Amino acid sequence: MFKDFSDPIYGFVRVEDHELKVIDSVYFQRLRYIKQLGVAYLVFPSAHHTRFEHSIGVMELATRIYNSLGLKDKRLLQIVRLAGLLHDIGHPPFSHTTEVLLGDKSHEDVGYKAITEGPVGEILKREGFSYDEIELIARLAFKRYKDDQEKLLSGIITGEFGADRMDYLRRDAYFCGTHYGFFDYERLLNHIDLIEGKKTVNISAIRTLESFFLGRYFMYAQIYFHKVVRILNIHLLELIEKFFRKDQFLNMNSLMSITDGELLGVALKDPDNIYIKRLIGREHFREVFSTNSYEEFQEVKKELISRYEPDVLRFDVARKKVMDDDVLISKNGTLVSLREVSDIISHLKDIEIYRVYAEKSLKDEIRKLLVSKGYHGKP
Repeated sequence: MFKDFSDPIYGFVRVEDHELKVIDSVYFQRLRYIKQLGVAYLVFPSAHHTRFEHSIGVMELATRIYNSLGLKDKRLLQIVRLAGLLHDIGHPPFSHTTEVLLGDKSHEDVGYKAITEGPVGEILKREGFSYDEIELIARLAFKRYKDDQEKLLSGIITGEFGADRMDYLRRDAYFCGTHYGFFDYERLLNHIDLIEGKKTVNISAIRTLESFFLGRYFMYAQIYFHKVVRILNIHLLELIEKFFRKDQFLNMNSLMSITDGELLGVALKDPDNIYIKRLIGREHFREVFSTNSYEEFQEVKKELISRYEPDVLRFDVARKKVMDDDVLISKNGTLVSLREVSDIISHLKDIEIYRVYAEKSLKDEIRKLLVSKGYHGKP
């Protein structure tokens, strides 16, 4: 028994019966109501896609990567598919934006517990998965591998060009109406090799791999770190802290029942509240300064704090590495680092954007002040 899901990225995605039992559960259905990109749809109007379809996409792409590596174990494939499907099960409302409210935990900690100790694990048990297999699913989903084989399998989902990143780049680009995140993923899949137990890419597909990393770079710079998206994220957190108790995000059971809509529904009962107006009434703070220099940012911050009340200013730090881990390229029978064979990647700098925002009415005043002090920033 199986079911086909229609998907704009892959066409039809086939889902097996035991996977459908997980998908049909209220715990997974909740992901339909958690936006993939938080409040980015307030800037990119069509970015209403959710963690639900992304998770199904990751499962599909993890399958294609598994097969491209020449792996044959069918039971292990079931486990990898479930790990891909469940890798975002612990996300709080508005995705990464509210993760800071989880205290010393991350969405991965919440997800791991939901699979190994919570209701998701109970579903898997009823579908014939042993406790050891359920723990393996959780380890692969959340990068908690115990040995090299588990590292390889986890990397299918969580690696530098794993299913998670490959799916969200293309999916986010599609729904944001931009072309930055598109790359020839099929060519990349066709040139993935398993050499010395490690996932590698053949040198003949290096331009495709460069396209992937450049796409990711520009998606962060232009979409995820967009100046208005960033300040709206700040205002969202302020709104949540105003209207909700923090302990609702600290308990797995309560967290697994909260969605984006619930948070906004409660907040919208007080539409004249300044926190509501800042988030969805276009009264958000405006960017008055931006730089790639942390030192200059600190100087500007010090200057403004000495002149203005803290409540009219907001400060934001956005950083992202070009690569978190090395990527191996197979060239003439040897393995080399991507940075060694790609001038583009070796010269690409990590993203660092430091911004200052101010209350709307102070925008022009503060900009003029900073220019008069010799602070011009960088675009």
